[in-house]
Amino acid sequence: MEVLIATIGVFVAECYGNFVGGGSLVTQAVLQNILHFDIKPAMALDNAAVIGSNLGMAIALGRKYTIKWWIFPFTLFQVIGALLGAWLLVIIDVEMLKLIFAATIILLVIKNVFFSRTLHENQGFVESHRNFLILFFITLFIGTYNAAFVIGDWMIALLLLTSLLGFKYQHASFVLALSSLFAQSVASYQYFIHGLLDLHFLLPMFCATLVSGLLVGTLLDKIHSKHLETFLRYLSIVFVIYLLWGIFG
Repeated sequence: MEVLIATIGVFVAECYGNFVGGGSLVTQAVLQNILHFDIKPAMALDNAAVIGSNLGMAIALGRKYTIKWWIFPFTLFQVIGALLGAWLLVIIDVEMLKLIFAATIILLVIKNVFFSRTLHENQGFVESHRNFLILFFITLFIGTYNAAFVIGDWMIALLLLTSLLGFKYQHASFVLALSSLFAQSVASYQYFIHGLLDLHFLLPMFCATLVSGLLVGTLLDKIHSKHLETFLRYLSIVFVIYLLWGIFG
């Protein structure tokens, strides 16, 4: 029953998060508050399970976007960041991790509620030496943050790529999904060898996120509506209150 609850939770979370970001709010609420996972295993399992989501998104969006040469160094920098981030998650003090976790999700909800999204209106990434330098620096940060802290990583990554480098929303989603396949796989291996992953939970959760990624990737151009975004923004307030209550209550 616990595996079923976790699997349904992560499926709902990824259907939510792949549209507007912040899906880990739902997953962490299920793992930590309902199933009573400790914070480190919960974050590791969340990050490993969404490899399926990234695979599904990459397959669905890959029909529209071609793979450019710079995706390879982009992926390499993200993998390096993932190694650093996984190491941080393993060694960081649990109480410090809780404080960082809480601060991050509070900032994420503030951003969701009070700052409207115009990411999908950008004109596209312009290939230049300056932009490549910014891109690879951002990628290193994305990989590190994703592997270490998990919450809000997709939204932060999309915000950086679209606001600083002009990526279109769907193109940024494809680039991140494809590169994250490798970075999160490396991070997940580090979680596994340090005893943070339970494969009985991971395998069905991976399958659920794969289905979610294929579904959202196919519908992203059609159902990226303002009404959906507004509803999910305010729903995230409920999740964050519930999650923080479970951690500190």
